[in-house]
Amino acid sequence: MIYEDKPRAVILSPTASQPRYHRRTAMLMEAGYNVNVYAFQRSYYAENTYPETVEVIGLGEVESGRYFNRIPKLLQSVFRVRKHEKKHSKAPAIIYAFGLDMALIGSLAMPRSTPLIYEIGDIRNPLPHNRLTQKIFAIFEKKVIARCQMLAVTSPGFISDYFSLLDPGIGQKTMVIENKLAREVAAKFSRPMKPQVPSKPLKIGYIGFFKYKDCILPLIDAVSKRKGDFELHFYGEGPLKKDILTYTAKHGNIFYHGSFASSRDLQTIYESVNLSYVVYDNRDANVQMALPNKLYDGPYFGVPLVVAENTLLAERVRELGIGLVVDPRAEGFADQLLDELTPELLANLSAATLELELCHMVENYDDIIPKLIQLGK
Repeated sequence: MIYEDKPRAVILSPTASQPRYHRRTAMLMEAGYNVNVYAFQRSYYAENTYPETVEVIGLGEVESGRYFNRIPKLLQSVFRVRKHEKKHSKAPAIIYAFGLDMALIGSLAMPRSTPLIYEIGDIRNPLPHNRLTQKIFAIFEKKVIARCQMLAVTSPGFISDYFSLLDPGIGQKTMVIENKLAREVAAKFSRPMKPQVPSKPLKIGYIGFFKYKDCILPLIDAVSKRKGDFELHFYGEGPLKKDILTYTAKHGNIFYHGSFASSRDLQTIYESVNLSYVVYDNRDANVQMALPNKLYDGPYFGVPLVVAENTLLAERVRELGIGLVVDPRAEGFADQLLDELTPELLANLSAATLELELCHMVENYDDIIPKLIQLGK
């Protein structure tokens, strides 16, 4: 329902199916905004959608990656957004753009006087910028940083290790919104009262986007040789899905359960596993800086993590005592991990996750909403 007396916020999102974008929509609505969304479509996670009360204007389909191939569609979208915005009697009070592409669309399609919030969940162009394409992207990003009134990031590492190096004064207009568990999901699914008491076969879960081949395939190979002691369960989508399906057809202790909707399936998923495998390629600068949502989801449901060495994620896991750390670049790392895992160890780690206070895992916008209200005035 649209209330004409409310200010209007426009969200620009590179996909319609990212739960983080849906949570920001709820955050803006809580701050008193009517929300309109302009979004591209992608092939993954179609189960996740924006709230039914929010108008979503499709901008067409784009493929992941292929940044230069999508330039024509991005330019077309500028005109599409401008055309659709003319139908509104009230200009937007703020623009909330996810990623560089969408921030550029917002800068070109909307009045420059409209405040822009630029949110980053991943660093796509990490330092150093040596190649020509990297330098071109950096030029555009610096322009967006100068244009925006607020930079929102999901990890403090993005500020310290990237944005503050691009613009030493950026800290004055940044806010960190870690990718914690949605409040409505936490309200829907209560935490376990007692830690898990695992028994063999121990169940390892990979939950999310299947991307890092050198981190996933060694684990599959190691688990497949230890039927009776371990199972490996995949939930999600991604480029490695075909590889995973090939292994599930060959091995009786490797399982693929399909895509999922966070708001519907998280509790069922985490109840079915004893360890959440969050090992990503730690040669990737973005992986080194990021704090993925798995840091919060698993511990909320009493499931410990295993993560990659030399990352901010590993620092958090060690600090909180809620999991294990491995180096995916080390030969035989997956076998060494399995050698270490016992029911007793996982039970103790599960107990440690349930000792965490909710503030470590569940989102809270109390400090952010006043900033959003002030920005739109």
